[in-house]
Amino acid sequence: MRFYFDALMDEKMDEVKKIIPHLCENNASVLLYGEKGTGKSYIASSVHQKKGGNAQNFFEINCKSFSTLKNAEVLDGAKVWFLGGQNNYATLFLNCVNKMSLDLQQPVDAFLSECARLGRNLKVISSTEENIESMIASGDFLESLFYKINSVVINVQPLRQRKDEIPVLLEFYRKLYCKQTGFNYTAFSQSAVNLLQDYFFAGNIDELKNLVQHAFIVGEPPLLKASDFMLAGAPASSPSDLSLPDKSLKTALDSFKKEYVTQILEENGWNQTKTARILGIQRTYVIRLINELHIQKK
Repeated sequence: MRFYFDALMDEKMDEVKKIIPHLCENNASVLLYGEKGTGKSYIASSVHQKKGGNAQNFFEINCKSFSTLKNAEVLDGAKVWFLGGQNNYATLFLNCVNKMSLDLQQPVDAFLSECARLGRNLKVISSTEENIESMIASGDFLESLFYKINSVVINVQPLRQRKDEIPVLLEFYRKLYCKQTGFNYTAFSQSAVNLLQDYFFAGNIDELKNLVQHAFIVGEPPLLKASDFMLAGAPASSPSDLSLPDKSLKTALDSFKKEYVTQILEENGWNQTKTARILGIQRTYVIRLINELHIQKK
């Protein structure tokens, strides 16, 4: 993801871009503040990679995860790495730290204190979608932990304020999904690019990614057109069931994909190879969609 982060930078993000090399020069903690889907995880990955880190020494605690056991395992892995005598560089990424339970905050706080005492080569990067100071006041966040994670605070702007990045993002995801699905889309039409640059993107980069994924399914190679995107002003296909209690775009797109893929499977007697051929994707991707969307034979 190193190239990806560099490619996203425009003049509005120059301040962030300039500070990245400085973040790599020391182990000062970094707190990334911004809306959901603005690319905070990619920034953390970029800092880690530019400091010479790899997948083995990047410890991510996903604080939004319902699995406290998995987060405890990540923390235990970091403890083994550092407190067991290992002092090679590593990054601890506290993703959505504002969602971290008090039960997990306490051992994390103690671990960071011990690493500081031992002088371990650890970079702590955290992301948040909320103001943590107010959480401290309400007793939902440890003040001692907050002081350990906010040496440098970076505000990551929402995508609607970084519209010049949208064509770059579209190209990135076009190439990514072409590789994953086997579709041979060569470009976006200019009308599609214009439509997306004028869109609000409340869900930021995550929403753009979902829209491109939807267009890959409903579109027809070689060109991704404005009508392939489920947006106001674009005559795109839409899910037949609009009574879903969850009105989020991701839920709507998943509902459409599930309905559409199920229909093609049924038309082909649930033959995954034939279905993949008709959809223009690899059979492994059909299997992945079946698993992710919980598609079952009726």
